[in-house]
Amino acid sequence: MHTQPLRHLAMRWLFVLFAMFSIAACASGPEVVDHAFSFDTRVDNQNDVEVLDYRYGDSKLPVRAAEENVKAGKQFMVAGVHGPMLRGSFLYVKWRIKTTGQVYEDTVDLRNRLPADITDCRIHFLVRGPQLYVYLITPKKRAKDEPPNGPEMYDYKKTLTIYPDQVKP
Repeated sequence: MHTQPLRHLAMRWLFVLFAMFSIAACASGPEVVDHAFSFDTRVDNQNDVEVLDYRYGDSKLPVRAAEENVKAGKQFMVAGVHGPMLRGSFLYVKWRIKTTGQVYEDTVDLRNRLPADITDCRIHFLVRGPQLYVYLITPKKRAKDEPPNGPEMYDYKKTLTIYPDQVKP
């Protein structure tokens, strides 16, 4: 007769422990933030560049070139993703210069380059010859006395160059 209340109590404790472990796992997992990732070789006047592969963060979707397209040798001219997604810890880009055929690739560690809060920000890259440039486009408007920085289509926004490193005076 007394086994029923003990079993019920044990089940409650198991449920509480399961809930606590589930919460801990979520808290220690990757951070999901509402932000954007993009590039556009057409609008950014990168007519001499073919993006061969790219990957923002560890997830395979939605911010990674489709593996079958990379294997098939397809080029990517534009990508844009906006919404709740994993905060990327790195950005990988592989590209070719059309006129020379030279292939370059670069991996940028974003962990210490991005601010703590990237909510509503956009991570955007462009390529100029052998150099990859990565920008953080904030939701704030650029001050009128501040010169534009980064991609022209976002020149009205406050934009920070996060790669390559800027020489500090």
